[in-house]
Amino acid sequence: MKRIYLFCFRHSKIITVLSLVLFILSFYLSLNIKVNYDLYSLLPKDLPSVNALNELRSTFKLGEEAYILLPFKDPYEVDSLKKKVSQINGVSKVSWISDFQDIFLPDYFWDQNIKDKFIKDGYTFLKVEFIESSQSPLTKSAIKEINLILTKGSYFTGNAVIGQDLSELTQRETIRYLLIGSILVIIFLFFLLPSMYVPLLIYYTIFLSILVNTAISTLLGQEISFISRMIVGILQLGVTMDYAIFLYHRYEEESKTKSKEEAGWEAVRTTAVSIIASSATTVAGFLAMTYMRFGLGKDLGFILARGVLVSFISSLTILPVLLYEFHHKWANSKRWVLRIPGERLFNFVIRWRPVIFIIFLIGAFSLFVIPKFPMDYKLLRGLPENIPSMIGQKKLEDIFEKKSTIFAIGKESPDNWQEIIKVLKKDPYITGVMGYYEMVDPLLPDYMVPESVKETFFKDGVSYLTLDANFSYASQESYDFIKRMRDKIEKRYNVTFTGIPVLNYDLKNVTTDDLNKVNIISIIAIFMVVALSFLSLPIPILLVLVIEMAVTINLLIDYLTYGFIFFSSNLFIGAIQLGATIDYAVLLTSR
Repeated sequence: MKRIYLFCFRHSKIITVLSLVLFILSFYLSLNIKVNYDLYSLLPKDLPSVNALNELRSTFKLGEEAYILLPFKDPYEVDSLKKKVSQINGVSKVSWISDFQDIFLPDYFWDQNIKDKFIKDGYTFLKVEFIESSQSPLTKSAIKEINLILTKGSYFTGNAVIGQDLSELTQRETIRYLLIGSILVIIFLFFLLPSMYVPLLIYYTIFLSILVNTAISTLLGQEISFISRMIVGILQLGVTMDYAIFLYHRYEEESKTKSKEEAGWEAVRTTAVSIIASSATTVAGFLAMTYMRFGLGKDLGFILARGVLVSFISSLTILPVLLYEFHHKWANSKRWVLRIPGERLFNFVIRWRPVIFIIFLIGAFSLFVIPKFPMDYKLLRGLPENIPSMIGQKKLEDIFEKKSTIFAIGKESPDNWQEIIKVLKKDPYITGVMGYYEMVDPLLPDYMVPESVKETFFKDGVSYLTLDANFSYASQESYDFIKRMRDKIEKRYNVTFTGIPVLNYDLKNVTTDDLNKVNIISIIAIFMVVALSFLSLPIPILLVLVIEMAVTINLLIDYLTYGFIFFSSNLFIGAIQLGATIDYAVLLTSR
C-alpha cells in the first residue's frame, strides 16, 4: 500500500488532472439525475390505498388530476377550450358540465344539481386527467402545453401542477443551499487554518465526493426523492469535512520532521485508523434509516451512507496527493488563525460540575417521560403562496369547496353503490359526490344511458366515486373522516378509499411506526460501535444519552419556534444527528 501512495505522490500532477476530469464527468452526470417529487409514491406497495390508486390509474387513467379554473361567460368557449386541452398528448380526459348536460339548451333548462358542481360565483372549472403519473416526462410536457393555451385570468392547479412548480423551486433552492453552505464552510476554514490554499483543497475534495456520490445514482439509474436531492449534498459536506481536516493536520505535523512523501503516507496511515470508528458510527446512523417501510428512509439512508464512504476514500486518496502537489503553496503562506481557548469553558464545567450533572440526570430522565413531539404532514407547507398554482388552488377551494379530492373504487352491486352514496352524502365534510349512480337517475333504463358515460365510470365491473371534501389533507378532520369511512364502508363493502388525504393518513401511520423503529436501531447500532471501540459498557451508555439529549433539545427548539415539527425532520434528525455527532463525544472521551 505504501508503494502505491509513493507512486501517486511521484505522479501527483497526473492524479490532480484525473481528479479534475472526474469532477467534470461527475458534475455532468449529476445534472441528469432522476428526481421524484411525489413522496406518496414511496409508501409501501402493499397498502390498500396505494393498490386502489394504482387500479384507478391503470383502469380509468385517473388519480393524477389537475384543474383549470376560469371565469364563466360563454359555455361554447369553455367547451372549445375543453376540446383543445383533450387533444394535447399526455391528457387522458377532460371533464366539464358538457359531459353530463346538453349545453346547447338554455341554461335555465340545465340540471341545477349538475350546474352547481361546475359553475359558481362567475367561475367554472375543467378537470384534467393525465395518462401517466405526475413524474413522467409526458405529463410534464402536457402541463407546459396547457399553460401556453390558457387565457389571462385562468388558473391551472392541482397536485400534478403544484408538483411541477415544486420541481422548479427545489432545483433553485438546492443550488442556493449548497452555495450558502459552501461559502460558510470556506469562511470557517479560512479562520481556522493557517493557509488560504488548504480550505480550497479541502473543499474541492469534499465537493468532488458529493458530485461522485450523486453521479453514482445517475449511473445506477436510481430515482431519488426531491428531499434527498435537496439535503444530501449539504449534509455530506458538513458531516464528512472532519475527515479531510484530520488528514491535513496530521500531514502538516508529519511534514515538520519527514519528507513530503513520507509525511503523506504517515498521515494516511494514522488518519485512516482514527476516522474509521468516526465514519462507522455515522454510517450506522444513516443505515438505520434504511429499515423504514417508507421508501424515503431507504433512499436517503443509502445515499448518505454511500456519501460518507466516498468522502472517506477521497480524503485518504485525492486529498493527500493534492496536499503533496501544492505543498510549497500552503506550507509557505502561513498566517494568523483564530484560536478558540478552552480553558475558561473547562474551568466553568469543573466549577459547576455538580449542577451540570444534575441537569444531565434530569435531561436523561426526561427522554423517557416527555411526550412525543407532534408531527406536521402538510407536504406543501413552505411552498410560496404567490406562485400561480397555489393561488389557483386557494381560489378553487374557496369557490367550489374543493379542499380535498377522495376516490372510492371497487366492485359492488348498483344497490350497494347507492347505499354507499347515501352514507357519504350524510357526512358533513362531503360537499360533492360524482359517480355513475349519482349522475344518472337509477330509474332511467340502461339503454338510454350514453355509452360514453358508462365507459367513464365502469370497466370490467369496477366503478368509482369522486368525492369533494371541505377539509384540508393532513388535518385532524381528514384523519377522523378516513377512520370513520373505513369503519362504515370499507369493512362492509368491496370498496377502497384512496387519494391524497387517504395516502397522507397512511403516511402518518407508517412513519409513526418507522420513527420508533429507526431510533431504536440507530441507538443499538451506534451503541455497539462505541462499545467495541472502548471495550466498555458505561461509556457508550453515557455518550448515547448525551447525544439523545442534544437531539431532543434540537427538536424542542424547532417546535417552540414554529409550533410544529415537519414529519421528515422528526423522522430523520435522530439517526442523522446521533450518527454524525457521536464522533465528538468519542473524541473527547478517548483524549
